[in-house]
Amino acid sequence: MLTSTPIKPGKKRAGFTLMEILVVLVIFALSTAIIMPSTSRMLDQATAHAVFFEFQRQVFDLRREANRTGIALALVDPSTATPLADQDRIAALRSPWRYTIAPALVMNEGGACSPATVNLINGDTVVMTLRSDQPNCQFSRQQ
Repeated sequence: MLTSTPIKPGKKRAGFTLMEILVVLVIFALSTAIIMPSTSRMLDQATAHAVFFEFQRQVFDLRREANRTGIALALVDPSTATPLADQDRIAALRSPWRYTIAPALVMNEGGACSPATVNLINGDTVVMTLRSDQPNCQFSRQQ
């Protein structure tokens, strides 16, 4: 059988006061305000790196295709107004990302690449400038 113990006058009940709860909420709000900008920046950087690796993977796929088919291919700037030749290719990046490349990255029949400079652009901002001057088509980030 359960019996309740009466609360004696002058004794406080267990729990938190409104002031203590408000202090905790203010601490949470300040922590969130401090953490959110750095989290957003970190997500932007992670997305930029994902786009870079996606671009690099597509270049390797084109290099493999050139080596397999024995036909030289060129990765060209998608903003060029000239019609694409049969050997010209364009890399597809996730929206709103795009790239510019100068000169076109030519992959010969053996899979070796010519030097090229690529700008990865998000919206209207150049996020990364990449340079490939190695025959294996690997890009390095320029500062």
